[in-house]
Amino acid sequence: MIFEPVTTDNQQRAIEILADAFHDDPVINWSFNQPASLVPFFEFTLPVFVPHGHSYMDPEGRGAAAWLGPQETLKWPKSPRQAMRILRLGGLGGIYRMMLSGYHTERHHPQMPHYYLFAIGVTPANKGLGLGSALISHVLRTCDDENMPAYLENSKEENLRFYEGHGFTVQKEIRFAKSAPPLWLMWREPGGGRR
Repeated sequence: MIFEPVTTDNQQRAIEILADAFHDDPVINWSFNQPASLVPFFEFTLPVFVPHGHSYMDPEGRGAAAWLGPQETLKWPKSPRQAMRILRLGGLGGIYRMMLSGYHTERHHPQMPHYYLFAIGVTPANKGLGLGSALISHVLRTCDDENMPAYLENSKEENLRFYEGHGFTVQKEIRFAKSAPPLWLMWREPGGGRR
């Protein structure tokens, strides 16, 4: 399957795909008090990943993924405009919970070089077609070719089998707070998807 790179020219389309795919995500919805739409969340986050060149989508708009490569670092926007965007998304509680989630994910993030899967999603109407496997395999082949591990944070228990089927194993289960849903931290050694 051939995927289209996400660029500044088409990133709004990828944002809408991921917002649709993550509409029922327990962790994001907890963080932002069940917002009406996750478009503002991905408008804040996805543009930070796009310049690194590891974000791509299905040309038909059915799914998208965003990764960070080894040794690459993120530069999160810090401006009054971005703060207002988060405030509108989840209120003051949303800002606090976003900072809390950022603290915990950063604290547990592996230090050794790896590919980091920030987001992967298939729109609800297109699940079960093998798109998720095609999307994740696009970079996992690179991981294997470069002998590089991969890491992700999984926020839905029903997705554990999918990731395990692609060679990931759960390293730890965490919660950002007592009231927060669980988050599974998953790691894949190179060649982990081979059977």
